[in-house]
Amino acid sequence: MIEKLKRSFFKNKSNYETKNYSKYKAEINFWKKEIENYVEWYKGKLETHYMMSPPREDRKVIAASVEHSAILTWLKLHQEPKYLEDLMLDKTVFSGLRVLDVGSGPLPSALVFEGCKVYCLDPLLPEYIEAGYPLHYYERVKFVYGFSENIPVEDDFFDVVLSVNAIDHVDDIYKTALEMKRVLKSGGKVRIHTHYHKKTETEPLELSDEVMTKAFSWCEGFKKVKQSTQKRGSVAPVGEVYTLWTNFK
Repeated sequence: MIEKLKRSFFKNKSNYETKNYSKYKAEINFWKKEIENYVEWYKGKLETHYMMSPPREDRKVIAASVEHSAILTWLKLHQEPKYLEDLMLDKTVFSGLRVLDVGSGPLPSALVFEGCKVYCLDPLLPEYIEAGYPLHYYERVKFVYGFSENIPVEDDFFDVVLSVNAIDHVDDIYKTALEMKRVLKSGGKVRIHTHYHKKTETEPLELSDEVMTKAFSWCEGFKKVKQSTQKRGSVAPVGEVYTLWTNFK
């Protein structure tokens, strides 16, 4: 399964280095380091990781290697509950629907939503596999390799579009928002959790209420429903906030 995934991604692999996207190199370095952190956390050698204590033995996922076991345990115990908390949703809310998670990263956290078809979009899927992330375990996920500014999916395909801590990583928020509109069915659901901060190497956009309102002006009923200085496992630095935007309750 892992070799099949590799072949499907690398067959049409874009060379982001030709675009001088040093941010993607920094992203991959971050995710490689995270595997080391997950393993240390899994073994109980870290007191906490993102404020979460190491797992009890009866809560650990056991897989083919300690790295895979640690990653799968982190997904189950931290990432999936984090999605529910950050998005303020119940796990059954999308039952029977097609859901796109824009900028999912190497952890398909949208798997927490039950009874739906989960699609995860990310431009670094081949690199995640090379770094050691076991994408082949997630049989319920359809991984979509591509950029948010040019989503390789037909029009009016999804019932729901989500994004958690990813919109500030894209290159063009306005193109991304229009692509979300294109692939979303008329009257579809949108839910975005994002971070307002000064630009960084991996997060080059400085988002604001004004930018979000303008980018998603096409989305009827789209509004900010929460603003906070903390989320599961993180407290925002002074002057930064986390926000939740949506067009449905």
